Amino acid sequence: MRAAIYGRYSSDLQREQSIEDQFRVAERLAERHGFVVVARFNDKAISGGTAQRPGYQQMLTAARAHEFEVIVAEDASRLWRNLAEQAPRLAELSDLGIAVVTHDLDTRHESAEIMGAVGGAMATAYRKEIGRRTRRGLEGLARAGKSAGGRSYGYVPAALSASGEVEIDEQQAAIVRRVFQLYADGHAPRGIASALNREGVPSPGSTWGRELRRKRGWVHSAINGNPARGLGILNNDVYRGVVVWNRSRWIRSAADSSKRRQVLNPRKEWITRQDERLRIVSEELWQRVKARQAAQTHRIGERVSRGMSKGAAIRTGTGGKFLLSGLLRCGHCGSAYAIAGVDRYACSGHTSGGDALCGNNAMLRRQVAEAEVLAGIKRDLRSPEVIDEIVRRVRAALRARKPSAPDHAGRIKQLRAEVENLADAIASGALRASPTLAAKLTAAEAELERLTAAQAEPVRAVDVTPILADLPARARRAVERLEETLAAGDIPRAREEIRTHVGTVTIEADERQLRLYGERNVAAMLLRAAGAAHSSIDGSGGRI
Repeated sequence: MRAAIYGRYSSDLQREQSIEDQFRVAERLAERHGFVVVARFNDKAISGGTAQRPGYQQMLTAARAHEFEVIVAEDASRLWRNLAEQAPRLAELSDLGIAVVTHDLDTRHESAEIMGAVGGAMATAYRKEIGRRTRRGLEGLARAGKSAGGRSYGYVPAALSASGEVEIDEQQAAIVRRVFQLYADGHAPRGIASALNREGVPSPGSTWGRELRRKRGWVHSAINGNPARGLGILNNDVYRGVVVWNRSRWIRSAADSSKRRQVLNPRKEWITRQDERLRIVSEELWQRVKARQAAQTHRIGERVSRGMSKGAAIRTGTGGKFLLSGLLRCGHCGSAYAIAGVDRYACSGHTSGGDALCGNNAMLRRQVAEAEVLAGIKRDLRSPEVIDEIVRRVRAALRARKPSAPDHAGRIKQLRAEVENLADAIASGALRASPTLAAKLTAAEAELERLTAAQAEPVRAVDVTPILADLPARARRAVERLEETLAAGDIPRAREEIRTHVGTVTIEADERQLRLYGERNVAAMLLRAAGAAHSSIDGSGGRI
């Protein structure tokens, strides 16, 4: 039989020679059974709790192509440490006619199914036990005031320091202080990240073997993070000399150990100690940052209470200076149309990269763009043709979506059987008519009566005539609200209202003219208002 051998080890701390050692054992096992080795697959430093292993997946692909008849490994735990993956994969291999042979498993035998289940359960339990023991050891270190592992930007980990303890990396610490100072002075995390990237400052994790961080550089989430979870530079207590262990824990997926979710532990389970030796920022600067974060949170809440979406409210910067800031897009390359000069919009792709990035060099006066967009919105809101089109679409959608009655047939059948059984049992004397039993029978009969009546009740269509009749008034109120907002000089609020009506505005240019298109027209907005009870009713984009 043709055989493929597989080897794997799970930790960076294990030797590269581990794969060679496993291959040698597997080759002896293959030779003992008379197999001919035709392929070798391996995975290095990857847990057997996940199926996302390149070598493992290549082996399965080859198995499905029937390139061999048996898989040989040192033991089954090299292939799997997760029953959720082991069971379906053994079934698939069996259907393919491919056997699995290790020191502790041979699927050619009748007892293999039982042995495989037992062995898989033991491997899964062993992996969890390793995690429990590791956590127990880390807790002991934390309670003793020693490093429990982990890395934070601004520090040299104990394993790499000359003293054997966590030490401050002065070069990175200077960046930490700068980030705190910039944020306390009013700079946004996104802007701070951009400045650091422009200066070529290495990002957190860029030297830790994290390929994604190496490519992306600084990102705003690495700065702002999540205050509740202590994530992000601005929320790391160790910068003020407070070391916290067990703030949260990671729970791995039962189906795939490479997937995990973070769960915040109760505060009483945290292990906290003060270590001024590790302080990087002063208490005064730390409190300034916390005060600004609290103010930003309050500001977001106020924006949401005024009717803004959460996504828009979370952008807590001062916002664009002009009415259409952030709403204009180039129809040629998709870049933003941004202010270039005193009062003209231009494609940012062209202004930053020239014709090589975008050939659209057309500029648009700010006053003209604002006037055209506002006129288009008001024209649609006041147009009888638009209102008539909305009414037509709503009625067509209602005709296509006939309301249906809830189906209680299954529950009715179950209740009838339950009532009959209880009544028969009482009548036959098998059960005494106790108050509890009588109450249960009464409740079942009442629910049966209610559901039977509901099932027989005719379904009434929703009467949208009043809503449709109110559409012209809705449109007038929308125009009035926009005009009042503009008159009050509330540019951010007016911008959000425009965004509600047209989304973003695409600008297309040719030799003769510029054309402005909204992602969705006003008809779509009114359609959603008119068809609130019918969520599938929607409009399409159109010209402003």
